[in-house]
Amino acid sequence: MRSILGAAIDQEADVTLVDMEAGLEHLSRSGGTLAYADVLLVIMEPSRKSILTAGRTIVLAEELGIPRVYGVGNKAQEGDKEFFEEVCAEYNVPLAGIVPANADVVEADRRGELLALGEGQPVRDAVVSIVDFVDHALVGIIGAH
Repeated sequence: MRSILGAAIDQEADVTLVDMEAGLEHLSRSGGTLAYADVLLVIMEPSRKSILTAGRTIVLAEELGIPRVYGVGNKAQEGDKEFFEEVCAEYNVPLAGIVPANADVVEADRRGELLALGEGQPVRDAVVSIVDFVDHALVGIIGAH
């Protein structure tokens, strides 16, 4: 997997987006799957344990030389924005954005389908905001490769 990602980054595309399954094996000291990553987004549930784990993940990613690592709050309910902001600050997790919980997303997943046009607009808006955040974070890195 590391070789495929390296080739894709070097020869095929300026941006390669990879959705990895949860776990720290991608951050192994031997280079791991993420050896070529410029940005790592760590998805967090609205719980202290999840944010603590994100903080530990960020330390490992920085040791591997991944230059930009951010947390993304997920499935946020009312009041979770403040929780994410406070606890992320406590555990030194820079927050790229927060994705709200949304019934349209749950229903589309249960149907095994993509969101229909017009569904899940709060989630779509949050994802666009996170993409913009990452785009700005990459401005100083892209020319380095």
